[in-house]
Amino acid sequence: MAQSETPPSQVATVGDAARSKVPLSHRLGFWNNSLILAGWVLVLSSFLVGGLVGQAFPLRMSMPIIFFGTLCNGIVGVLIGVAAARTGYSSALLYRYSYGRSGVVLPNVIMGIVNMGWFAVILNITRDGFIEQIGAAPGSFLWIVATVAIGALFILPAVIKIRWLAYIDWFAVPGFMVIFGLVLILTLRSAGGLVALWDKTWTPKVNVLTGFDMAAGGWLVGVTIISDLARFWKNGKHAAIGILSAYAILVTLQYWGGAIGAAHTGDFNIFLITNTLGLGFLAWVALWFGAQSTVQGGVYASGLAFSAPPLPIARNQEFTRRVATILTGLVGFAGSFLGLDKLANWWVGFLAWVVSPIAITVILDYWAFPERRGRYEHARGSDMNLNPAAFVAWAAGFAVGYYTGVTQLFSGLITSTLTAGLIYYGWMRFALARGTTPERQLFK
Repeated sequence: MAQSETPPSQVATVGDAARSKVPLSHRLGFWNNSLILAGWVLVLSSFLVGGLVGQAFPLRMSMPIIFFGTLCNGIVGVLIGVAAARTGYSSALLYRYSYGRSGVVLPNVIMGIVNMGWFAVILNITRDGFIEQIGAAPGSFLWIVATVAIGALFILPAVIKIRWLAYIDWFAVPGFMVIFGLVLILTLRSAGGLVALWDKTWTPKVNVLTGFDMAAGGWLVGVTIISDLARFWKNGKHAAIGILSAYAILVTLQYWGGAIGAAHTGDFNIFLITNTLGLGFLAWVALWFGAQSTVQGGVYASGLAFSAPPLPIARNQEFTRRVATILTGLVGFAGSFLGLDKLANWWVGFLAWVVSPIAITVILDYWAFPERRGRYEHARGSDMNLNPAAFVAWAAGFAVGYYTGVTQLFSGLITSTLTAGLIYYGWMRFALARGTTPERQLFK
């Protein structure tokens, strides 16, 4: 018999807890949950990644690269998000089936830490935009205060509960869209129109597949932990529509906007782009809302990852989640003061190599093996404590993706995904055909 995911005495009384599936009574309406996701993707990081691709490639190359990168994200997000909506499971509970009850520590730690890497990058860019507005010097007292204050505001709604993310997003999303449209119009007007930017050309220093890794890697973390939001939709159809709308449309438009801004100004920081266009402090406020809406979602997901089994529970599930959320926020602050934003270009490629093996393992485990999908939907508990197939697949996928990505032999994302996917599928199919599991094959 499968081991229970959650002892009866610890069943969640709220939908935010990481150790229990979200019951239908705690699900959100389609529009509320879609708005939370829209707030998550309508943000600085989308402009940032689009701007990075726009810096590396002429616009006529960067726009198709971006389209295929975001389409890839949309497909991954739908495959994982529909599974979450059907089961009501957070990312941590989905990962337990493929990695095992104890083995889930690996993807939980990886996803929690990379989310806090984005926290650091976005916090620093947001702070730099504010410091630029008030004319304070880097490292000054005002610089430190601004860093702490903005970061604390990123963390606070995530600590409370997911509905607070929705409350903020009702203001953040419209304001952000207005500024997005204004920046795009002014950029095109200043540049002499889209045709003028389209005709600007140069020889890129990196190949197209590296650009694809940057475009897809920028939001690969978001779609791999999409379960933390998708579990609040009431069915798989709602999840598929919401996720495709967010990534295939909203993220693509923002990436393109960032690429257009970079093609004109040569900068990928949207705050500095708005300053160049003379939009002033009002633009910073709207863009801060966009940063807030995304980072609070990332902090929320990291808190879930570090409050999930097999990590110990403190007092109750919700208290554990809140403590874990605060602690992950402190990790984000550490990354901020270490200056992770200086590594933004390398960071988005690295995410493609380290995260894609996790995504493909979870996708294959749910969609490629009907007998295992039934366990997700009808049984409580993983049938393994540690799944060696998942660990070997992740390690091999990361190693191959890292090598091909760094050497630019091919797309690190594609090679890491194919390597991990083939190993996991082959081993699991071999074990299932014999009525056993990879764990029992190695650790009898």
